[in-house]
Amino acid sequence: MSLGTTQFMQIVVSSLFVLAIFLSHPSKDDHLMKGDTFYQSCDNEQALKEYQLAYNDFPSDYNTLLRIVRIHNDIGRIQLRTGSESEKHYRLAAVYADSLQRYYPDSAAAHFWFALAKGSLIPFVGVRENIAIGKEVKQQLQAALQRDSTFSYAYVLKAIFEREGSQLSWFEKGIVRIVFGEDLSGSLHASEQYLRKALHYDTTNSFAYYELYWTYRAMEDTASARSALQHVLKMLPRNLREHNQQEEAQQQLQVFINTNQIN
Repeated sequence: MSLGTTQFMQIVVSSLFVLAIFLSHPSKDDHLMKGDTFYQSCDNEQALKEYQLAYNDFPSDYNTLLRIVRIHNDIGRIQLRTGSESEKHYRLAAVYADSLQRYYPDSAAAHFWFALAKGSLIPFVGVRENIAIGKEVKQQLQAALQRDSTFSYAYVLKAIFEREGSQLSWFEKGIVRIVFGEDLSGSLHASEQYLRKALHYDTTNSFAYYELYWTYRAMEDTASARSALQHVLKMLPRNLREHNQQEEAQQQLQVFINTNQIN
């Protein structure tokens, strides 16, 4: 039995209506793709809007959470010296990172981003909370590397903690150990080795090269520090954070030139 003309037209109209709704409401992947395009073109604000739209529809999606943690952390890092919004973005990154880790406890990236988000809060809290955060970051980095021993960025964070720990005076280390029961000692040699390992697993990790510069600077190894900066400057920035990092590297290289430390 064939459909009547009126019934057929109703089906066509209903189908077109459903299609129009579908086309007018971008999917999560559409928002992520648009967000990635904005992110790669250094437009973090528009990238955040697209990632937020994806999160609103799928708040537990792995790729969405990864991106929204990353974008808030990037914005916080960029605004750290230029605005008052830095802490807000770092705290939002920590909130989303907590969800990422709870939903995906077997992901190395989830543990890394949680560690980075929590560690980024250190400049905004007191001494006691600093110690607690430092302990938690170390645990999370260990968890990340247990799940993926080749995770380059986790080694970079471990290197930073080693370098910063090495800069504490014996008095500061003693106070921390007596009052808080924690050992915050660090080694510049260990920092260098972690960064070399990070670059072994990812030769495009400009973050590792830039941190290697700071480690060699602390070691007073001018030639190696210069080489690390030059590696950063050779790389094509893939986002606004890397673009700003490259500008900072250029400024640091100029400092060397101005102080006649290099030719």
